Amino acid sequence: MFNEISHQDKIILPDLSFWACHGVLPQEHEQKQEFRLGVTLILDTCEAAESDDLADTVDYGQVYRQIEKIMMGERHNLLESLASEIAHMLLADELVQAVTVRLEKCAAPLAPMFNAPAILEITRTVADYGL
Repeated sequence: MFNEISHQDKIILPDLSFWACHGVLPQEHEQKQEFRLGVTLILDTCEAAESDDLADTVDYGQVYRQIEKIMMGERHNLLESLASEIAHMLLADELVQAVTVRLEKCAAPLAPMFNAPAILEITRTVADYGL
């Protein structure tokens, strides 16, 4: 899948946490719940390694702020839709060649009186979004 990628260097943000309203059920539209998110960005960091300049790599502080904007923004019914929007946004950076988004709804209401984590992980490349 990553044949076209010259280097598979990674920037990993493993454990981001957000309280937000996403989900299909009516109570999920109004009551915030915890989501944990991990992202792995695949990119070539050779230029940044040489220059030691932030402009030559991905600023993970900015990545966090972009993810936060999506997580706290428009509500999504499905984790699939939410993870895809995050992946698409991260791949808009021309340095990022592929991204994996791991999204966990920490207490998904699976049945009355039973909450359990629901986890989705997707991997996308620039080709998946025609970028």
